[in-house]
Amino acid sequence: MRPTDRRVLIGAGAITALAIAVTGITFASTSDDDGPRAAPAASSAAPAPQRSAIQPGRPGESAQVVLPTPPPPGAEAPGATDPWNQADADFLRKMIPHHQQALEIAALAPGRAVNPQLAALAERVSDTQALELGSFRGWLRQHRLGEDLPGYDHATMPGMQSTERMAELAALSGDEFDRRFVEMMTDHHAGAITMANEALRGGENTWVLQTATSVAHEQGVEIDRMAAIIIG
Repeated sequence: MRPTDRRVLIGAGAITALAIAVTGITFASTSDDDGPRAAPAASSAAPAPQRSAIQPGRPGESAQVVLPTPPPPGAEAPGATDPWNQADADFLRKMIPHHQQALEIAALAPGRAVNPQLAALAERVSDTQALELGSFRGWLRQHRLGEDLPGYDHATMPGMQSTERMAELAALSGDEFDRRFVEMMTDHHAGAITMANEALRGGENTWVLQTATSVAHEQGVEIDRMAAIIIG
């Protein structure tokens, strides 16, 4: 089976009217639920992929998709011997600075967020995306590729927040911080979903395609969660 036969574009799921109003973005979707539609079974001749797992959330929180644990130094990364193309590498190279900014946004929540559920979600974003960053970098190292994408302006990536907006968020607290945090993180997550769908259309590597699916699903769930927190 060709890799293109396994690609499934992931939407953000049942995103509320608030989330759509905040971002002004419509997501490509192949289903009406929060998760990816099942892909056709892989050919028996293909190597068995390492699958993501569903981890139950804390009480009152949604489950999240957890990427396979990054390999230890010197070990072969998942999908290391599978074919890959430039779209695979570019997706991971773009997602590294994208995730780094998400960590910066999440790091502002302690001491500023008034809603404990939002503070808990920010902590979850930090934990999850830090793990994913390790996976992205591990794959690039395994393929002897650097993290830089020459000539590409990362500030133009979907969902990236300007320096000015980051400074404005840092100056807020209480309810004002919570609303702005949800606005910015929703926009940021929507950008990650856009890039994940681009990878699913153009990528080839089994692990990268699974990673793009996991990222899109997980961040779509978190968009819904943030909207529900603000609506109350």
